[in-house]
Amino acid sequence: MKKIILYVAMLLLLTPFLYGQENSKVEAEIRQLEQTVVTAILNADTTTLIKVWASEFLVNNPRNKITGNRDSVLISQKAGMIDYSTFERVIERMQFQKKLVVTMGYEVFVSRRDIPEAKAGQTYKRRFTNIWMKKKGRWQQIARHASIICQ
Repeated sequence: MKKIILYVAMLLLLTPFLYGQENSKVEAEIRQLEQTVVTAILNADTTTLIKVWASEFLVNNPRNKITGNRDSVLISQKAGMIDYSTFERVIERMQFQKKLVVTMGYEVFVSRRDIPEAKAGQTYKRRFTNIWMKKKGRWQQIARHASIICQ
């Protein structure tokens, strides 16, 4: 009986530690993927974006519209709506679920050209929420919301 109680006690004590280690590993991976997206956007690297964004990638964009899938977002990029000379993403909070991670924070960007929500050459700040899901053993971004903060 003592062995069972000791085993249960050890299990209860170690579970948060092991779960915390797993979260640290996932956090590092998601932070790297977030930076990969930033770099790919700056370099118009659609090959990387296709790998990182799920085909069903859903975006509530800063133009107050919903972009229904990855291909639609890439069309917006090719049309010059996502073309930045500088782009920085700061993650303020992450929430972990089994196969889901939500990141929230702010972004600062400078657009290369005038677009509906930003004038070329001016610095803008916006809030974001990104949702990542583990699919077939790798993390992919499945959804995003971004809103420009009033100047």
